[in-house]
Amino acid sequence: MANHESRQALWSVVILSPPYRSLIYQEPDYFPPLIWKPGLRVLVPMGTTNRLLTGVLKPSVALDFPSEIKDIHWPLERDPLISPEYLELATELANRHAVQTGVVLAGVLPGSLQRMPARLVSGRQGVRVDLPGYGSDRVRIRELASEWMEGQLDFFSRSSHSGKVVSVAKDPPWSIMPNARLQWGIMDALWERGNMSVTMLRKMFGPGAGSSLRSLARNGLVKIRIEDSHHIQKPCSPGILDYKLTSDQDNALSRLLPDLEKRAFKVNVLHGITGSGKSIVYMHLVRRCLEKGRSAFVLAPEIAIAVQLHALALRTLSGFRIVLHHGLKGAKSKEHLFHELGGSTGPVLVVGTRSALFMPLNNIGLIVIDEEHDESFKQEQGFVYQAKEIAHYLARRDKALLILGSATPDIKTYFAASQGRISLVPMQARVGKSLLPRVEFVDLKKDTQSFGPLSKICEAVLKETLSRGEQAVIMHNRRGYSPIIMCSSCSETAKCHNCQVSLTYHKNRQRLVCHYCGHSIPFSIICSKCRSSEFVPLGEGTEKVEEFFQKSLPGIRVLRLDRDSTRNPARTEEMLEEFARNNAQIMVGTQMLSKGHSFPNVTLGIVLDGDLGLGLPDYRSSERIFQLLVQLSGRAGRGEKPGKVLIQTRNPDHYCWKYVAAADYIGFFEEELRRRRIFGYPPFIRLGLIRISFSSLWKGKEKFISSLEKVVSDAGGRHGVKIMGPAPAPLSRLKNRDRFHLLLKARQWSDIRNAFTDLLPYLCKGGKVRASLDLDPLNML
Repeated sequence: MANHESRQALWSVVILSPPYRSLIYQEPDYFPPLIWKPGLRVLVPMGTTNRLLTGVLKPSVALDFPSEIKDIHWPLERDPLISPEYLELATELANRHAVQTGVVLAGVLPGSLQRMPARLVSGRQGVRVDLPGYGSDRVRIRELASEWMEGQLDFFSRSSHSGKVVSVAKDPPWSIMPNARLQWGIMDALWERGNMSVTMLRKMFGPGAGSSLRSLARNGLVKIRIEDSHHIQKPCSPGILDYKLTSDQDNALSRLLPDLEKRAFKVNVLHGITGSGKSIVYMHLVRRCLEKGRSAFVLAPEIAIAVQLHALALRTLSGFRIVLHHGLKGAKSKEHLFHELGGSTGPVLVVGTRSALFMPLNNIGLIVIDEEHDESFKQEQGFVYQAKEIAHYLARRDKALLILGSATPDIKTYFAASQGRISLVPMQARVGKSLLPRVEFVDLKKDTQSFGPLSKICEAVLKETLSRGEQAVIMHNRRGYSPIIMCSSCSETAKCHNCQVSLTYHKNRQRLVCHYCGHSIPFSIICSKCRSSEFVPLGEGTEKVEEFFQKSLPGIRVLRLDRDSTRNPARTEEMLEEFARNNAQIMVGTQMLSKGHSFPNVTLGIVLDGDLGLGLPDYRSSERIFQLLVQLSGRAGRGEKPGKVLIQTRNPDHYCWKYVAAADYIGFFEEELRRRRIFGYPPFIRLGLIRISFSSLWKGKEKFISSLEKVVSDAGGRHGVKIMGPAPAPLSRLKNRDRFHLLLKARQWSDIRNAFTDLLPYLCKGGKVRASLDLDPLNML
């Protein structure tokens, strides 16, 4: 530690763990100045105990320095892993969302890169070396610094040894003793979150996790494997892109290829109806981009679609380096890929979901966002971001072409195209002889559900379709077996004690699960009101729908596509291939069914409840339903056989239905714009949502909320922002925290950020309240 008069060169260090702040440190005198570079990961002391935390170096821009400045303790690498461009991206995002840069980096970097490595290893002795703590044994630390500079000392790299990853090996029901709570906890965590490392499970469940994992593995319930860290693939098979394009595909490429060649930033909306062959257009553009020596991203909203696009790329882009990345990759796998791409000099294609954009790809020439309207491109948990905004930033920075593809573009995207701010490329005809399916609505008030969840009309059409040897997809946007469990004695419903929302019954697992906080309990419960143990499942989820058709249609095989059945990407791919090969006749699923799948023998689509979601307190509810139903309709009739879609509804006069039936995007767009202009919603204003939460047990919460109204009103007036609230959130309690919303409307994003920054000291005073800003919110719950 030194005072400001004798200090060495100063750096701003972005801390990658709480408090996530950027703090001033100075270079220590035991390392030469030339080793310190922007983007270098370092260890720095924090607080009175000088606990060592990981941080990232940024050039210091502070004007006021503390009287005493601590030294940077130690470098974690010889060359910066994080480039100046990557740091600039993180800084831009932090400024936009009014958070610390550390919050951004902690939200997007692979977790293993945020932690202190396991140990130092001496090359001379080949043994572990203990790094002295900050401020202790200066003689020893100088000796170690000398060894580091000579290349005789390095950190033991966790990534140099493959880690162990645990995955579910058997679908429920699971044979686990009811009192084996640790085993149930591990299985629930794996089922809800997907594959996890042994290290993470031990951190979550303590030292007993190891023996429980071994027991689960012996019983065949989990698989523990060495994580595969190889990513970049060079396919050897010949390409299959050289076939006759449709006139729409040819026209689209004739407009887009020149934009790609210009090496200039441009945004194009590829508005192609379902089945028009947008994926082939993407592959032609990617091939040309790679041939020009530039890298490309192709992003999909779901892992299942990313896997399909990756397979298409492997078949059609011979000789190029191709990688698949998504959130279910293990920690070691993510770290390896980060290193590989950061050091790559040639062109690479990265196919993946939204998080792929944070891989350090160099010299980007093309970014494709398929199904750009999909809400999955918005990260809602932790650091909140919109992948389309990241793509826009990267494309502008690297002078790349950005393609936003969809049959039902986001209203704001299409509005920008209609105003001439971005370009519009239409594709209005399907590939081959296929036509858009005929869409009909079934009024459930007249034709009630008599065959399980189906009306008589839907039952008859389904059985007729199956008798012809054709396939059907049936969508119900509720996973699980039953969304409500009711006590048969007193009619009390089972609720999550953390969130006060209904628990969903998952029959295969024999568990009641909260879909908001993940809490789960065995189905054998006692009513909190009358102490009865008799409960009745009400309503149906996809699990129950699958069970009904399996039992009611002998000889018919039924598959289910939802979050519960797609934990394993390999199993998802296998399921989709089975259905494509006609090895099953019905696929039941949630909205995942609507996303980009192509099954030529599917001639019937049925939506069990078209009204589901229309009543949500969200200005986008009609747009969301229109997009979902048009996309689902696009799964039918993609081969040479004509398709049909039946949508069950209790609200047959809703204005949205006529546009769905005609697949009339333009008509819906114009009607929706008219309504939004009247009520003052995007794209005519900027919208922000401040989410406020505090412990449900906090005694001062009523006083805080009543006093907040005046503070909010004053802040809105100062910044020209209309602020509505505070009002209880539609989901007013989650994870034992009460939740309130402030809705902000303004002409400029900067006004909303300034109002939030103004309110933040009051909101977070005393440490009882958490507050976050969501710009252009998609989820209003």
